[in-house]
Amino acid sequence: MCMEEYSITILTSAQIDILDVVEHLNILPPDEAAQYYDLFTSKVGSLKTAPDSYPLAKDTQLRLRGYRTMPIKDFTVFYTVRSNTIEIRRVLFSRKQYEWLF
Repeated sequence: MCMEEYSITILTSAQIDILDVVEHLNILPPDEAAQYYDLFTSKVGSLKTAPDSYPLAKDTQLRLRGYRTMPIKDFTVFYTVRSNTIEIRRVLFSRKQYEWLF
């Protein structure tokens, strides 16, 4: 059985968000920051073979646009699946009011 593998694209808005995450990680002890990094890369990488493993967003407008949410500790990754590509659209602090950002 051949499992389809998706490509992952990180949009500019998510790249900017990731810089904020890195800023947050810089205040953590190095081993804790490394654990965050490993968890982030592992979970995002897992989307290549299982993009539907995380739920559609709770917000109605985001859900209608196909946004899915993947929690990673204090952050939430918002992504969509377009054809064979996973688009990482935002990476935000989980407690942030985010609806207006999209």
